[in-house]
Amino acid sequence: MEGPTIISSYRQKLTNYFTMQLSQDRVTWRSADELPWLFQQQGSKQKLHDCLLNLFLSQNLYKRGHFAELLSYWQFVGKDKSTMAAEYFDSLKQYEKNCEGEESMICLADLYETLGRFLKDLGLLSQAVVPLQRSLEIRETALDPDHPQVAQSLHQLASVYVQWKKFGNAEQLYKQALEISENAYGADHPLIARELEALATLYQKQNKYEQAEHFRKESFKIRQKATRRKGNLYGFALLRRRALQLEELTLGKDTPDNARTLNELGVLYYLQNNLETADQFLKRSLEMRERVLGPDHPDCAQSLNNLAALCNEKKQYDKAEELYERALDIRRRALAPDHPSLAYTVKHLAVLYKKMGKLDKAVPLYELAVEIRQKSFGPKHPSVATALVNLAVLYSQMKKHIEALPLYERALKIYENSLGRMHPRVGETLKNLAVLSYEEGDFEKAAELYRRAMEIKEAETSLLGGKAPSRHSSSGDMVSLKTTHSPNVFLHQGQR
Repeated sequence: MEGPTIISSYRQKLTNYFTMQLSQDRVTWRSADELPWLFQQQGSKQKLHDCLLNLFLSQNLYKRGHFAELLSYWQFVGKDKSTMAAEYFDSLKQYEKNCEGEESMICLADLYETLGRFLKDLGLLSQAVVPLQRSLEIRETALDPDHPQVAQSLHQLASVYVQWKKFGNAEQLYKQALEISENAYGADHPLIARELEALATLYQKQNKYEQAEHFRKESFKIRQKATRRKGNLYGFALLRRRALQLEELTLGKDTPDNARTLNELGVLYYLQNNLETADQFLKRSLEMRERVLGPDHPDCAQSLNNLAALCNEKKQYDKAEELYERALDIRRRALAPDHPSLAYTVKHLAVLYKKMGKLDKAVPLYELAVEIRQKSFGPKHPSVATALVNLAVLYSQMKKHIEALPLYERALKIYENSLGRMHPRVGETLKNLAVLSYEEGDFEKAAELYRRAMEIKEAETSLLGGKAPSRHSSSGDMVSLKTTHSPNVFLHQGQR
C-alpha cells in the first residue's frame, strides 16, 4: 500500500504547486500539461472542468498542438462539443467585462481567435464564425483596420467560410487580408504567398481553374524568391540574425533588396512593440530607397506609410499627417487610380484627419475611397458598402444627415444582397440608420430599425448561447468599444 500512497502524495503536491501557479496569474507549458492530467487521474471532474475554463491554460494547450488531449478532457467531464463551445464563449464574455486598455484587448482578441480555430477544428463552423468575427472587430478597434494582425483575423475567418462553402464571403476576406499584408510587408513576402495560395485553393474549389492557376503561379514565384534569399522570413529570431548580417556584411551597400529587408525588419519590430528600433529600421529603409530608387518611387511611399503608422501609434499625429500626405502624393502620381496601395493610403489619411478633427479634409478622401473600391470590386461588393458606411458616419458626425441617409441605405442594400439579410454587418448598418432616424425625430422608424438590428444580434449569439458582448461595428466606426476595469478573473500572459 506504501507505493500507491507515495504516488498519491506526490501527485497532490504537484497539484497544489500548479494550482498555486494559476492563482499567481502564471500559465506555463508545464502547468498546462500537468494540472489537467492530474485532476483527471484523481477523478476530480469539477476541478478539471474549472481548470479547462481557464482560458489561457486551454489556449496554451491548443496552440502547442494538444487538440486531441484538450477534447479528451472535455469528454471526461461529460460535456459534448456544443456545450463546451457555449461554456468557453460565456467565459470569454465574462473576461471581456474586465478588460481595459489596448494590451488587454489585444490579448482578448487572441483568445477569441483561438476559440474560433478550436471550434472550426471540431467542425462547428457556424459557432466558429462568432468568436472569429469578434476577434476581427477588436483588432480593428484596438490596433488599426490595416494592422497585420487584422489580416490574420481575416484569413482565419475566410478559412471557416471556405469549409462552410460560403465562397463569396471567403473571397472578400482573403482579398482584404492580401491587401493589408502587401501594404505591410511588400509584394514579395512569404505571407503574401500564403494569401495567394489560399485564393488559388478557393477558386479551385469553385472550378475556376484559370484564376486558380494565376494565383498559384504568383504564389510560387514569391516562394522561389524567398528560398533564394538567406534566412527564413517567417521567423522573427532569424530575421534579427539577418539584421546583424546586414549590419556586418552590407554596411554602406545601397540596394533595393537591402532596403526591402530593412522595411520588413521595421514592421516586425513594430509588431513586437519595439517602436524605437522599428523607427530606426523604417527610416533607414526610406533613406536607402530614396537614394537608390529616387524619392518619387512607390517603394518610398510604402516606407512613408509604415513610418506614418508608427507615428500614429506614438500619437505623433502632425508627423503622421505629413508622412501620409507625402505617401499619397507619390502614389497618386505613380499608381493607377484603383490601385490597392493608393486605397490604403487614402483610407489611413482619412482616418487620421477624422481623429484630428479635420473633418472637412477627411470628406474628399472618404469619397475617393468609395470610388477606388467601386473601380476595384464593382458597385455591389461588400467592400464598397463598408466605404459607404464610413463616409456616412463622417457626415453624421458633421450633422449632415441628408447626405448620410442615402449612403447608409445603399450600403444596407449591398450588404443584404451580398452577405444575407441576417449578417452582422447588416445589423450594424441598421443600428446606424436607427440612430440617424432618432436624431431626425422619426422615432417610429428608429424603433423598427433597431428592432431588426437586435433580431440579427440575437440570432447570431444564439449560435453559441448567452448574451452578446458589446460590439464594435466592423462595417463602420460609429460604435466604440468601451470597457470597465475590475479585478482579474483569468490569467494574463502579457501578450502583445
